Amino acid sequence: MASRLLGAASLCGLALGCAACKPAAAPLPAHVRISIDGAVISPAKADGRQWDGMVAVPAGALTAIGDLLSTAHPAAAAAGVAGVAAEAAGAGTEPPEPFGSAELFVGGRSLGRRALDRPGQRDTCTPGWTGPPTWRRVPLAPDVHVSGELIDRDLINDDFIGRFAIHHAHLVEALRARTVYPVAVRDQAAGQVLFVWIEVWPE
Repeated sequence: MASRLLGAASLCGLALGCAACKPAAAPLPAHVRISIDGAVISPAKADGRQWDGMVAVPAGALTAIGDLLSTAHPAAAAAGVAGVAAEAAGAGTEPPEPFGSAELFVGGRSLGRRALDRPGQRDTCTPGWTGPPTWRRVPLAPDVHVSGELIDRDLINDDFIGRFAIHHAHLVEALRARTVYPVAVRDQAAGQVLFVWIEVWPE
């Protein structure tokens, strides 16, 4: 019995030792720089129609996008969805002309609104923004968040695409990724904005 207890204790010690050997996550910086580089938008409105015109987007494209959205790796999912949207556009589906704005909040106070637009950008489900829109020296507080919306620019009546929100956890993920990071926002609002590409760097 004593030998069994000693064996168990040794195993526990090894397990604890291994856990202790894992490198701790680097401390978070007090301030960061946040940029919004672009987005991935569904090729279809919520009712299945293309953004310009009355024709429905092929069901196969929407099924493929639904399958890709279940991909565990966000960058792979975003790239895959962008590819399907481009194929749909090549097959005659008319993408939107997206523009909009985003506003950053900390402690319930606005740190400024930025335009999400690029002159001359047309017919795309993967827009990029001039700049890109950036906030500097942003306190990385638990309640920091970005709230934005995108609209399809039309000749007569603009179509609302969707709203999105980027929270503290998303910013930390992007910071630790140390690259342009796709935030999945498909479960927000009408679900037509699928990903928002952001960059977060320490300052």
